[in-house]
Amino acid sequence: MAQSEAEIQRQKEMQQAEELLFSGRQELGFAKGLFLGNFVADWVMPYPRLDPARQAELEGALAEVRQMLDRNLDPDWIDRNADIPQSLIDGLARTGVLGMTAPKEFGGRGFSQMQYCRILEEIGKRDASTSVFVNAHHSIGIRALLLFGTREQQAQWLPSLVAGEKLAAFALTEREAGSDAANVRMTATPNEDGSSYTLNGEKRYITNAAVSQVWTVMARTPIPGKAGKDAITAFLVTPDMPGVEMIEGRMPKLGIRGTATGRFRLNDVRVPKENILGPLGKGLRVALTVLDFGRTTFGACCTGAAKHCLQLAIEHANSRQQFKKTLGNFDLVKKKIARMAADIYAMEAMTNVTASLIDRGLEDYMIETAMLKVFTT
Repeated sequence: MAQSEAEIQRQKEMQQAEELLFSGRQELGFAKGLFLGNFVADWVMPYPRLDPARQAELEGALAEVRQMLDRNLDPDWIDRNADIPQSLIDGLARTGVLGMTAPKEFGGRGFSQMQYCRILEEIGKRDASTSVFVNAHHSIGIRALLLFGTREQQAQWLPSLVAGEKLAAFALTEREAGSDAANVRMTATPNEDGSSYTLNGEKRYITNAAVSQVWTVMARTPIPGKAGKDAITAFLVTPDMPGVEMIEGRMPKLGIRGTATGRFRLNDVRVPKENILGPLGKGLRVALTVLDFGRTTFGACCTGAAKHCLQLAIEHANSRQQFKKTLGNFDLVKKKIARMAADIYAMEAMTNVTASLIDRGLEDYMIETAMLKVFTT
């Protein structure tokens, strides 16, 4: 069956985005190379570790974050009330969690990706809703600003986001777009005077949508000089702009109930051209890059949760008795716990290695983050 023009255009955008993502000297990612028989040992061996200064910095931050979580995080309350209390959000901001990897000049802590993953692992160990909330705000919510924002945009938007005065969300998902990032249908039409764009369309399953004040929104813009052609562009949108309609602020869920997963519509929302993130028409590159970062840090969140589950399983196996011996003395239970430990080791290793590839400046780690999404999350 012949492909439609829209399908051909989407494939072309995906190919262009991948080419743009990897613009440096690196020609092949580590995991991608394995499929082609190319093993680049020095990218993963020796096993990545933080240098002593970074490790000491991390341990200090972890101690501070743990004390704050002990005081302010009640996972049972969060699940019962389907909300994250302001006191916890304030604690996350005060300990720097909401801006861990942001530059210090904007109020962040300047942490590496490996350091940040360890922080998120600690949060994920305690509560899934809180770890997803942080991930949505920092790992994808402000990530486009950190990676693609101009100095002026960063100076304008980052300080309040890093300080927790404002929260962020990443708005990509639509009825027919999400993992298929190139299938975005929201439109952004340039206005006649060239000073702004008018956005129309609906987004759904957007974490933090109802509690955030800054959204990174993906929409289709016309390609200059090519009639009838369009491409995805990233915009900074605020929910107080005229025409923003919050259809559903908190969609009901079975799990991670504390997060505000929302659905909103933009009805002729005028967005200044100064709010474009990255080059015009290169929003797919922005989206794919941001998602790669988010998949890495979310892998850390789930690793923390898995470690906690393993701890609970071991405690139960060593305390419950059946047939005059603890469950931990049964071979099948031992095998199950060993399998859990092996899987968690793999989760942790995959997360650390991928984070280290990012920290070292390697550009092609799309396969690694895809593996993290499949295996750890």
